[in-house]
Amino acid sequence: MRLLCLQIALGAALLAAGLPAAAQTAAPSPAAAPAATAAPAANAAAIELGRSRIDAMLRTGHADPSWFAASFLAQVSAAQVDAVIAQMLQAMGAYQSVGFASDKFVARFAKGTDDVFIHFDADGKIDGLLFRPPAISTSSLDDGLRMLQQTPGLVSYVIVQEGRSERAALNPSLPLAVGSAFKLAVLSALLDQIDGGARRWNDVVPLSAKWKTLPSGVLRTWPADTPLTLATYAAEMISISDNMAADALVRTVGQPALRKYAMGNEPFLTTREMFVLKSSEGVALSREYLAATTPAARTAAIARADAMPLPKIDQLDSQPITQIEWHYSVRQLCALMRRVASLPLMSINPGVADAGSFAHVAYKGGSDTGILNLTTMVTTHRGTTLCFSATLNNDKSEVNETAFEADYSAVLRVLATL
Repeated sequence: MRLLCLQIALGAALLAAGLPAAAQTAAPSPAAAPAATAAPAANAAAIELGRSRIDAMLRTGHADPSWFAASFLAQVSAAQVDAVIAQMLQAMGAYQSVGFASDKFVARFAKGTDDVFIHFDADGKIDGLLFRPPAISTSSLDDGLRMLQQTPGLVSYVIVQEGRSERAALNPSLPLAVGSAFKLAVLSALLDQIDGGARRWNDVVPLSAKWKTLPSGVLRTWPADTPLTLATYAAEMISISDNMAADALVRTVGQPALRKYAMGNEPFLTTREMFVLKSSEGVALSREYLAATTPAARTAAIARADAMPLPKIDQLDSQPITQIEWHYSVRQLCALMRRVASLPLMSINPGVADAGSFAHVAYKGGSDTGILNLTTMVTTHRGTTLCFSATLNNDKSEVNETAFEADYSAVLRVLATL
């Protein structure tokens, strides 16, 4: 099972030390990009080596482990690189060529292009590699949406202009599993308490060991009782989809405050509770949870899940379980996004949008095995504000995140012209 929003190798992004920060901010959501200051290939020999390596990977569909530094392979295996390349080729069609432009490589495919960043260590080994979201060529909004509709699985989307009229919609009221996009609801409940004067952004809440959960995120590695402000928790939860930050805020704002934004997700799960229910140790509890017909019955199952130890990653079910999730319609997600889009923390990670193509971008998405959501609110340079939310669920198999994100970004490029 893919951990919530952990897109180190899948989802068209491969990140390791040595990549420029500008490249990393363009990675798909909600990847935790390590800090980096070095630039990509800067001299003729390094450029040619980079072009040769990228060409060989895309032409053969295979990354030779001997090309990579040990520091890279400690984070991402060569097999995972191969998996990303396979998704890229499936989404973009036949590979054609790669060239170098300014500070990046541009790979050309039958259906469009992809920007690639690569970095080498002093021994000529790859220690940084990033495939940015592919740019599929599309001539119109209808063409871009048609590509989304053809994705295997259950698809829903909505494009809302100025918070009122809908320019396009498919199954817009259907609640689907949305992964970490649920964190928009948590942020909305926190914002209510801040606007009401009950809390302040600079309030300090010590990091509790009880909130420790599984990736994505970094707070789970921090010492217990580290003093953190609510602003820090919120920024970590949105920008890198930190699960422990989300659980901390769920516990802090409380179930009553979340009820306004739960929209049927009652009781409101923490990520820790979800992982327990989706683990091999929680099979009996998950059956009880799924059989429950009232919030009280589900609460009883969750209480027992809270008493269980946090599972290990290899204890998680590898098959899609979309029933144990947070379920929202794309209309509901756009309503939640409208509530929080103006907060500066919403623009730290622009997701698959090209931030330079818009006057303002606010983003949150989510993914899990068989689940993907992308929700973006943009203001174009002409002053048009739109929310575009799209969800994909597949109960039978993994989703091709690269293809879905490429189709989604193609629609965003059309919206940028409005």
